[in-house]
Amino acid sequence: MDKSKQIWSRYNKDLEQLNVDCVDLLSKCYIMLGQRPDAQQVVIMSKMLVDDLTRFYGSMEIEEVAFAFEQGIRHSESGGFVNVRSWNIWLKEYKAKAQLQRQQRLVTDFQKHQQGQKMIDATINKAKRLK
Repeated sequence: MDKSKQIWSRYNKDLEQLNVDCVDLLSKCYIMLGQRPDAQQVVIMSKMLVDDLTRFYGSMEIEEVAFAFEQGIRHSESGGFVNVRSWNIWLKEYKAKAQLQRQQRLVTDFQKHQQGQKMIDATINKAKRLK
């Protein structure tokens, strides 16, 4: 595991990019839910998200957080709104499920997602070379 990609490391080394990533993540979530907040609301929510991530989820990577959000929006009972309560539920659900999978020595859903993305990228690159 690359610790430089973890939230706590990014907070200490590149807080500005972490803030941008959180704005992007929240914007994507709002789009997925069909909501249209104003820019100021997104910025305020992203500051709260950065705070929560650094305080409670520092060992996660931003890609992992994004995966947990997407899964929460799609599958969680509390997936209807982007707010502090919802994202904490999504992250806790994700972490509990991933921890159980690791204890059972199974590949986590996020790892499966990463493997799928790599396979898609490889296929796209092969298709580009065939042109």
